[in-house]
Amino acid sequence: MNKSPRVKALSLRIRMAELKNRHHELKARIAKELKRPLPCSLQLRKLKRRRLLIKDELARHEGLLRMLDAMPRPGKLGNPA
Repeated sequence: MNKSPRVKALSLRIRMAELKNRHHELKARIAKELKRPLPCSLQLRKLKRRRLLIKDELARHEGLLRMLDAMPRPGKLGNPA
């Protein structure tokens, strides 16, 4: 069963909100680690890599969302219901 574009867009928006929250949490953890007297470079590298992966996923989802938003919606003028 295929989901409608509106359902897909809603799912993407929910996923993006979760990713933005995780990105914010990682940013805070990186800042906290940097404030330590001797920050762990390995831990910082891992946190930054995870944050970058999340940022990349957000960018992909934003592209998909733009594509879904650009699709014509059924029931609008000129489009069959």
